[in-house]
Amino acid sequence: MFSLLGLVDHTGPDFYSEASMMVTSSSEYSSSESSYGSEIPQQITNDGEPPLIDNDEILDFSPDNSISDLIDTSSGPKLEEIAQQLENIIAHGDEDHTPSDPAENLMQHLDRTAHLAMVGQSIIAYLSILDSSHVRRLTTRIISDTTLWLSRLFRFDDSSAYYHMDDREGLVRVCRLALNSKYDKFSSEGFNALYAKPPIIYISAASRPGLGQFICSQLGLPLSSLCTVPCNTMFGSQHTMDIASLERLIKDDVASSKTPLIVVANVGTPVAGHTDNLSRLRTICDDHSLWLHVNGHNLATLSLSTVPSSILAAKRVNSMTLHPGTWLGLPGSPAVTLYKTADPALSLAAGLMSSQPQERLCALPIWLGVQSLGYNGIVNRLTHAASLSQHLSQRLNSIGVINLTETMGQQKIEGANTLEGSVAETPCNTIQVFTQTDTVSPVVVFKYDNASREPSMTTTVEDDVTEDRVADPDSLSSELLNAFNKWLCGELNRRVCKVFLEVVEGDQEGVCLKFSPLESAPYHGTTSEDIDDLVQNLKDILNDLDFTIKQRSQFKSLVESQENLRYIDDDSHAGLGAMQFIPDYLKKEDSEAGRKELNSVNSDIMQRLQLAHESLPFVAVSAVKDTVSVGLGVVKPGANIEEIVEGAWTIGKELEDSSKFLESMSEIILKGIEEAQKELERENENKLMEEVVLRQIPLMNAFVNWWSPPLDLSPGKCYVRYP
Repeated sequence: MFSLLGLVDHTGPDFYSEASMMVTSSSEYSSSESSYGSEIPQQITNDGEPPLIDNDEILDFSPDNSISDLIDTSSGPKLEEIAQQLENIIAHGDEDHTPSDPAENLMQHLDRTAHLAMVGQSIIAYLSILDSSHVRRLTTRIISDTTLWLSRLFRFDDSSAYYHMDDREGLVRVCRLALNSKYDKFSSEGFNALYAKPPIIYISAASRPGLGQFICSQLGLPLSSLCTVPCNTMFGSQHTMDIASLERLIKDDVASSKTPLIVVANVGTPVAGHTDNLSRLRTICDDHSLWLHVNGHNLATLSLSTVPSSILAAKRVNSMTLHPGTWLGLPGSPAVTLYKTADPALSLAAGLMSSQPQERLCALPIWLGVQSLGYNGIVNRLTHAASLSQHLSQRLNSIGVINLTETMGQQKIEGANTLEGSVAETPCNTIQVFTQTDTVSPVVVFKYDNASREPSMTTTVEDDVTEDRVADPDSLSSELLNAFNKWLCGELNRRVCKVFLEVVEGDQEGVCLKFSPLESAPYHGTTSEDIDDLVQNLKDILNDLDFTIKQRSQFKSLVESQENLRYIDDDSHAGLGAMQFIPDYLKKEDSEAGRKELNSVNSDIMQRLQLAHESLPFVAVSAVKDTVSVGLGVVKPGANIEEIVEGAWTIGKELEDSSKFLESMSEIILKGIEEAQKELERENENKLMEEVVLRQIPLMNAFVNWWSPPLDLSPGKCYVRYP
């Protein structure tokens, strides 16, 4: 069970001695060279184990003190109560959960290095109360060490570093650095210096959505300064930048008296994990004096012993944004932008050299994590992530997948060799894997597609898919296929929680499933055995999907054959289909009360079907005018579809008959009330006629009533007249 106070395991005083030494000896540290500056350390303790912090010693370096000594809890709740309350909020949020509900799925796997990085956040808070000059010297040492280690680890020597929590902020500062380099008077005149020849920022269409707009808003530039470079359509991956289009756009902007400023390339696109052609981009940027910036998770492979040439070209760029905290499993760690410039004054003007120690101290978790792991530990983690993606690709190929390479949109003359499995072996359920042949990517993107197809030698894959979808009656629409892939992602994450899959959506591919072990494996503890478990569950789910899709047409015909059942055509529902029971007395009813009655009837049908078929997934699906219909999700082979439809109709008829009985009873009661009311009216009229006129005259009525009291003949009452 998740425990806040037990978040960090106990340990000896090794870490405190190191941390205390770091704080107390920083005044003697020379900013020109660090004692750790020669190489990435292999460990921080003598016994080879990463240091851990005792539960009660997070806020103090001294092992003799506890949190209770630091916080006065006499006037408020106890610390244990506050911690327990926070645990409940983290585990359950605002939702109502019973104590038996498992909360482990919400908790992430944290190893000892992750614990150490989290302790670094507490140390940052502790350092904020120290003397500013002392903290400044300490910060200089941490920044110097970390920058040197990262630049050597990722093969970007002689570079400076900017640490930032927002992973987009580094690119903004680099763009400001490029502006100061291109425009000599930009720092003094601002936008006036850009007016004559406005700058242009080139960014790939496959980049993170909204990135270009964010850059322009932060720099105060109009959107006309943003140029989105299209991706390849004929040759190369459809997720990489079209180099020919980029070169043409640059020439057009130069001819229009504009200033090409920077090219933002991807080494691992957000959707497919593909890498732009960095070698050609470097040549184009050199020819036109452009700044070249790269980002993406594939940059992590620069630390491996064997690096693909397409990624190794990143050594020649001007700047890159790294995510070591994500790759190494260091929670709360910042992103790092490494850049090269010959003029430190430009870096200072661009805001890349912050003078605030608290801002620069955000690098402390990385400083601690790198020392805890050591060089071999870092390389092993990144190698493990890359091996997980390769293992998943191989296992997907083993179940007869169709591997769609970067030639997806071009003619498949030589593309038939890219088929990893026989199309004949996968006549209905297929898994498409989108890969890039010229590089090894630590990202696997795949999707489920039920349309069987055989690539033609003279037609494109896109045309071939369209023809097969028309010919196959069981083929799904794009929207419905997207719904099935979203369901597939959620189902796999539910069954194999140690392998995290993410839903991504491409312009041509639609909804896909993405496995990025660099982002998820450190926090989920993913192993190769988990990948095997995922693939085995995927095989089982494919059988269910295949059976469900084949039975959709039968389900529709069975529903339409029943008089009171209506088939609901909803492409957003991933499953067998949806049906709605409409009683006879509501067929012509279109009022709000009629819709409520219809919702009540179908909700009762769904509840009774769930009790009768506990293994089948029934869900409420929105129908016409927001009415409720009974939806049936993905079913396993062998499910009796005819029995389900017949059962829904039978239950609906029972509810309709009971509703008719209640309606007839209500009519009888209503008629009785009306007759009683009419009887009372007649009785009052008769009473009035029996009364003499004198009884209606004031003063006289009292004398007449005394002389001859009226008889009350109301049922149930009796009056005795005395002489």
